[in-house]
Amino acid sequence: MGDRQGVLECTPGRVVPGQVDACLALEHVGGNPARLSRRGDVSCTADYQPVDVQAWGVWDGARYRYSHRFPNACELAVSTGPVFRV
Repeated sequence: MGDRQGVLECTPGRVVPGQVDACLALEHVGGNPARLSRRGDVSCTADYQPVDVQAWGVWDGARYRYSHRFPNACELAVSTGPVFRV
């Protein structure tokens, strides 16, 4: 897969159409990716192919820095929803 990066901007009136779901997910957790909840209705395999993610930014005046290693891409997807789709 390789390294990928993207920019998510959730400023009202400036949200990119493909990023609306990610902005809504962050809105529910006050902009803090560490507070995103894992979906309980999805099971992932136990394959270990680690995926590292990082995010930093400002939400409603509060600065956030987040980094986490997920055991695989499935766990990333079910744990963060649309936020880290690039």
